[in-house]
Amino acid sequence: MTKIHEKDRRYRLLRFYVDILFFSAYRRVEFHGKEKVPKDGAIIYAANHTNTLMDALAVLAIDKQEKVFVARADIFKNPIILKFLTFLKMLPINRKRDGIDTLSKNEDVNDIVVDAMQNRVPFCIMPEGTHHNIHNLMSLQKGLFRIALQAYQTFGNQMPIYIVPVGIEFGHYYRYRSSILVQIGTPINVSQSILAHPDLTPPQQMNMLRDALSNNLKEVILHVPDDQNYSATWELSQLYGKKQHQRFIFNKNQLINRFNSVKEKISNVSSLFKTDQKETKHLAQMVNDFSRQRQMCGIGIDSVLKPHIRWSLVGRIVLFLLGLPIFIVSAVATSPVTLLSLFLCTKFKDKAFHNTVRLLTLLVMLPIVMLVGVTLFSIFLSYIWGILFFVLLYPSYIFLHESLRLVRLIISDCKWLANRKLRKLCKKIIYFNTKLII
Repeated sequence: MTKIHEKDRRYRLLRFYVDILFFSAYRRVEFHGKEKVPKDGAIIYAANHTNTLMDALAVLAIDKQEKVFVARADIFKNPIILKFLTFLKMLPINRKRDGIDTLSKNEDVNDIVVDAMQNRVPFCIMPEGTHHNIHNLMSLQKGLFRIALQAYQTFGNQMPIYIVPVGIEFGHYYRYRSSILVQIGTPINVSQSILAHPDLTPPQQMNMLRDALSNNLKEVILHVPDDQNYSATWELSQLYGKKQHQRFIFNKNQLINRFNSVKEKISNVSSLFKTDQKETKHLAQMVNDFSRQRQMCGIGIDSVLKPHIRWSLVGRIVLFLLGLPIFIVSAVATSPVTLLSLFLCTKFKDKAFHNTVRLLTLLVMLPIVMLVGVTLFSIFLSYIWGILFFVLLYPSYIFLHESLRLVRLIISDCKWLANRKLRKLCKKIIYFNTKLII
């Protein structure tokens, strides 16, 4: 019987295709810290969880190595889906919410995972246990640490075991063609940690590892610790990072620089709100009002942060009009994929699934539309037209979404320019007690 970690040519072929679709799903992709991944032991990748399957694909894309994943058990109920997900090297993991009696099934899964790690195939898990769309790290579940201790007991005397934190930050959680920043944090040497504390019981060892991973993950994500002032802290950290944001537009490390800038602002703003002064409460109220009104009006933060917005708006309109003929052709050519993905997205109330739905729809439908289009063009026109359709179909899909993004930005900019009251409130916030923020 083939083991899940063994190499498979069909998997590698599909992996190549999926990687292409994944990278092109984002306008900008940055990986940082790959050199931190240890080369001398078994690896457990532990990532924050905000965007369903896209998080797993981000970890998979760190390098070309195959990886074994676990996912919630309820999606494995269909036998066909079970077979497909197993082919993708994914295993079912039961949670408490699935019933206490189901947790015993995890023992077999843990054995498979440990066997894969022993064969130097990395294992990936999202230790928060569920996805959430806020910039905050949830409590980490114990499943990862049970597997780490089991691996140590099984082959810890042969090679070290490392837990490698992975921070994933999306430019927008739900929008196609946004941006993604993936950072590798400081690895935790499980073997060393256990040997350094021989007096600890297994539960204490798990708590020790959990605390270490939580701290290391918070270093590579944008973590807003204050739940009470979360919205105000997040909004204010972006508003006060306006000048820094604009400095990084043409920088090759744009995303990591923006990340560091906003992270610094989050720290400053969080410290400010802890003072509990009358002025800070007033500031928080203003920021919350601004954030609520901005989102109700459909104004993106990019419009707020944009310098010389009038000239930028004119440029965007001209750019869209120039590309309008190509936009129309692209919309028609890719309509089977686009319309089907739109329909399927309506079936998911949780928007975190939408980019996953778009990617999977594209993965299945793109070859079908290509085959049908090439056949029809070749029969009714010529094989040259068939080749052109084959070559240009996928770029047309990307161009379509870039054009739709441009339309969204144009609408947002117009709304921002038309809303004097909101712009006045923004200026008041930015210059209100600036010395306290900076």
